[in-house]
Amino acid sequence: MRLPFSGIESMDMKKARAGLKEYAGVMVKKYWHAVLFLGYLVLMPQFWLLEKYVVPQYWISCPLDQAIPFLPVFVIPYVLWFPMIALVLLALCFSDRGDFARTILLLYAGMALAMLICLLFPHGQPLRPIVTENDVFSRLVRYIIYANDTNTNTFPSIHVLNQLAIHIGLCKSKLFRDRKGWKRFSLIMTILICASTCFIKQHSILDVIGALVLEIPLYLLVFRVDWARVVPQEWRDRVRSWESRNRLQEDY
Repeated sequence: MRLPFSGIESMDMKKARAGLKEYAGVMVKKYWHAVLFLGYLVLMPQFWLLEKYVVPQYWISCPLDQAIPFLPVFVIPYVLWFPMIALVLLALCFSDRGDFARTILLLYAGMALAMLICLLFPHGQPLRPIVTENDVFSRLVRYIIYANDTNTNTFPSIHVLNQLAIHIGLCKSKLFRDRKGWKRFSLIMTILICASTCFIKQHSILDVIGALVLEIPLYLLVFRVDWARVVPQEWRDRVRSWESRNRLQEDY
């Protein structure tokens, strides 16, 4: 026997599904630029292939590396790099499309160029010590960092390149424009993260310098060039029309 209120429930379910579908459509139109995150699906497998198949023919180090002590405690800022990258990119994604696009493209440009250098100049660094201590920081270095990341394909440091890109994107963004405290925090974290690559012997100081030098032309290319002019006017008009329809839906 059919209950008298089953039809009402069915109508409510249909309205709920229609509402969810409409909401999903609005969110897709508002944050369609999040598709740029898919670039990681292209670049990360390429990095893993480099790590697995490229055999080092050169070894990068300098006398200054020998003067830098091995300090396992710096594994903390080294691993904080991962959530910092994710949180800043998400914040920019949900705040301003242009700031997000420029920042993530700066990241991708640095990673792609670094991997090209590693492919053409297969190398590694001979600085890793044998870690025998059993304190928590030494175990993190031994079992998390060294066990999962090789000492090859280190120049320039992608760790440093990506952190510099995130710091630049944060400082240039509209979201953090007037938030000096966040900018100072980002600068401190950037210094600590860059230093950590040397203190845990994951990179040579030459890898860090190479990343700093490479980031300058990449920044000028991504942030200073007006790439909007490269996109055909017809495409820009279509995107604006599509987004304006989305804004009208939000108003209603």
